[in-house]
Amino acid sequence: MRDPGAPFDLCRILEPAGEPELIHREVPEDATILDLGSGTGRITHALIRLGHRVTAVDFDERMLEEIEGAETVLSRIEDLDLGRTFGAVLLMSTLINRPDESGRLALLAACRRHVATNGVVLIERYDPEIGVDPRPTEREFAGITIRVSDVRREGPLISQSVEYDGGDRGNWRIRIEGRYVLNDDETLADLAAAGLRLRHWIDDRHRWLAATTA
Repeated sequence: MRDPGAPFDLCRILEPAGEPELIHREVPEDATILDLGSGTGRITHALIRLGHRVTAVDFDERMLEEIEGAETVLSRIEDLDLGRTFGAVLLMSTLINRPDESGRLALLAACRRHVATNGVVLIERYDPEIGVDPRPTEREFAGITIRVSDVRREGPLISQSVEYDGGDRGNWRIRIEGRYVLNDDETLADLAAAGLRLRHWIDDRHRWLAATTA
């Protein structure tokens, strides 16, 4: 069953929100890119426009049918084994924030299998301070309005209700339950267990990191 946080019709209208430029700055020049959990190609298409060669992976055929100009692979990330490596591997959309350690390590193992020796893995995770302030929020992101309410943080687990308001293009309300908020030490430990190591935190809030082979 697909992550309820990424409904198909919502994915079709989301726009890039600075991620392609961040990735472009971090990846080696002329790197091939593996986009894990690509969805309908929100980031894939923007990276192609920046001159990158991209392979997009998703386990929803409808998502991949929306992608143009990239190789597409229908697969769960955990099961992926293409037998080749890439200059950059992307694990975005807080996919790493799953509550089961074995699942997190399976995602990172797929990254490790596919990153070149001199390549980079770029990972997006929750801000470690997410949910500390439970007040409702509203922000403009990716071309829509996102409203977050009923935020509950219990230790490392967070639950929240999220409304994605696309105006006349659609409106989606989703309840996200029990996502795991990794602290920095846990993130470093998971990387090491998968044969990766931190190169650097990309932003001040440690939402994005670059990793390389250990």
